[in-house]
Amino acid sequence: MILLADDEPAFQRLTAGWLRAQGHEVIAVGDGDAARAAFAHHRPNVVLLDLAMPPHHDPQGGIALISTFTPAPVVVMTGHADQALAMQAIEAGAWDFLAKPVDPDLLKVVVARAVERARLAQELAALRARDEASEDMGLIGQSPPMVALRALIRRVAPTSLPVMVLGPSGTGKELVARAVHAASHRTKGPLVPVHCGAVPADLLESELFGHLKGSFTGAHADRAGLVEVAHGGTLFLDEIGEMPTAMQVKLLRFLADGTYQPVGAREMRHADVRIVAATHRDLSAAVAEGSFREDLYYRLKGLVLNTPRLDERGPDKALLAKIFLRRVSTRSRFAPEALAWITQRPWPGNVRELRAAVECAAALAEGSAINVHDMTFATGAGEPVHALLQTQTLEEEVIALERKRIVEALERTGHNHTHSARELGLSRAGLLKKMDRMGLR
Repeated sequence: MILLADDEPAFQRLTAGWLRAQGHEVIAVGDGDAARAAFAHHRPNVVLLDLAMPPHHDPQGGIALISTFTPAPVVVMTGHADQALAMQAIEAGAWDFLAKPVDPDLLKVVVARAVERARLAQELAALRARDEASEDMGLIGQSPPMVALRALIRRVAPTSLPVMVLGPSGTGKELVARAVHAASHRTKGPLVPVHCGAVPADLLESELFGHLKGSFTGAHADRAGLVEVAHGGTLFLDEIGEMPTAMQVKLLRFLADGTYQPVGAREMRHADVRIVAATHRDLSAAVAEGSFREDLYYRLKGLVLNTPRLDERGPDKALLAKIFLRRVSTRSRFAPEALAWITQRPWPGNVRELRAAVECAAALAEGSAINVHDMTFATGAGEPVHALLQTQTLEEEVIALERKRIVEALERTGHNHTHSARELGLSRAGLLKKMDRMGLR
């Protein structure tokens, strides 16, 4: 797609028609503001930019626009065809320069080269992303705890033993499970996640092991359980500390020999599944208080991976923030003081909280540079809260307050969902739904 920005209606109409005849999709606009909006909405591959457009008809205004179209190659066009202006445009980031009146043959060559450059840049970015993902296993960061975690995953993954992932909420326990699966010999099989706390206790057995038609009210047909679905691959049991005691017994039997019994069935079945379990709870304390079986605890904790809190990963904070920002906006960037604020601030919600804050700041920032005010707005921290009341809708104000109260409650209770819900006057399921919606899980 090509964005053509020119304020001359005749030139715009003829050039757009000629480019479309060459097989290009074209979006045509007549001023700088419209060009910015069209680029943000359509993300064209190439930009053809007239340097002298409204409101000031000053080539310097057009030059100032160039940087807003990164990373697309920008071909500038102007009737002011002097070398100094061309050099200014190139220094500002323009990829090529055409003088008006534009020669159609030259335009064809320049556009073809620009489109090819855009295609190659996209392919290169995809290859780099793939290589980076392979190198860091999807676990971004160069802090010592993350380097050590990736090294341990590479040692643990090829084994067939169960794995326990321990760490606070929001530290990427599911990403660790995915990395273990991807580095294992089961990578061609499925990775099947199930959140043990999100499934009602009376349905968890059916969810895991399946059921036969007529085995209970509402069982209108046979249904395979997630254990069967995960055959040949990995079953990820998230928040296993929330699993009811009765189910712990059945899981222990499955871990022992791979056999299970669907609800309503008489015969035993077998599945070849590796178990990766995760929890933010202190399972040794749960064993001591009798809410978690000791034999299951020792069966699962043979190989333990610990995910570090974000505050233990100081240098990774800025890196993660930049990556999260790049995923939602290619034109936005952090002001230096905003990155310093991110690095120094404690993040009780860990990586999940940081990601949600960055996405919120990117969506609400007025310019391309995200500053400290934007970040405090996104987190509901500090003095900007009272100023926001002048611009926030009632619904936005309520959401910001809910988020702040939930994060504070989670921090006070050590991220215990049940205790946090009780403190907030919510049901546990209601709290989990709010946390999902706010990106806190």
